[in-house]
Amino acid sequence: MKKILVIVLVIGLLGSYLVPMFMKDSANTEAPFQFGFSDNLAIKYGDVVSIPVETNGEAKNVTITFGGKVIQKFAQPKEKLSILLDSKKYQIGAYEIEMHGVDQQGQYFTEIRNVRILSDVTPEKWKLEIVRRLPHNESSFTQGLAFSGDQLYEGTGDPNQTGASLVAKVNLNTGEIGQKIGLDATRFGEGITILGDQIFQLTWLNHKCLVYNKESLELLKEFDYSTEGWGICTDGKVLFMSDGSERIYVRNPKNFDIIKTIEVYTNEFAIPRLNELEFVNGLIYANIWTSNEIAVIDPLSGKVLALIDATNLVNEGKGNGEVLNGIAYHAKSNKMYMTGKFWPTMFEVKVLK
Repeated sequence: MKKILVIVLVIGLLGSYLVPMFMKDSANTEAPFQFGFSDNLAIKYGDVVSIPVETNGEAKNVTITFGGKVIQKFAQPKEKLSILLDSKKYQIGAYEIEMHGVDQQGQYFTEIRNVRILSDVTPEKWKLEIVRRLPHNESSFTQGLAFSGDQLYEGTGDPNQTGASLVAKVNLNTGEIGQKIGLDATRFGEGITILGDQIFQLTWLNHKCLVYNKESLELLKEFDYSTEGWGICTDGKVLFMSDGSERIYVRNPKNFDIIKTIEVYTNEFAIPRLNELEFVNGLIYANIWTSNEIAVIDPLSGKVLALIDATNLVNEGKGNGEVLNGIAYHAKSNKMYMTGKFWPTMFEVKVLK
């Protein structure tokens, strides 16, 4: 009994010593500063906002960064501070605002919040008028369409993994597939575009861009990239590539290096699942996967200028096929063509603004 009593006394003494010690350590680990707003702050491009910062008087110094760059430093900061964030200095998109610093005892702390800069443009609502109906090969899982002169090219995918991905010359008026080059079943073809005498074809998960001679369809070279491959287009100088997110990568056609990245936003939210891309009169037209809408994007800023409702095409043209996908612009005639995956019809369309 005495032995048990001694053990209880020892445990009690240890507890009376250790508990305050741990409580003291816990108190000391409380951050001496924090942002005065909850996560996911959204601001509109062009706005200048005041970001509140709260401290408990224990901070020795604080550094604040936005998008990885220092925007403010404080030494012995007061209890309540604020910093001004001018959104015009940044591209629209998602950023992290971080606060780093030490307390009076030299302990390091960090605080991170998410900030999104939205577009200052409310997208217009456009529609499509069907001008002409043309046959389209129902076996083509359309991933990309592009013209070179009067010749239409199509790139297809391979959802059944049978080696059906290809790049082909297509007869616009009959839908017949002419000269073509196929991919093996390990490669899933995605978007295509034509720059000069070369065709660029993305692959979905293989991280490869395949480059062909547009006349012979001979495979010339391959480029690597780290993301998924979805859509691709060109302004005649650089390449624009989507990866299924809201990001578009501007790439150098000579080596496929990233020149810059833009994020695609409306005045309310990001537009993810950007699929097939086409460059039309200075703007990027993007199919939005699983949607009947097409985003019209400013390639410099990523702002969505308009959303095109293509429901009438889907209702008439889908048949037993899958989603709307595929935009081709014939610059000489100023005509636009659209179709979908496994659709029996391709449409010449007119955009109604």
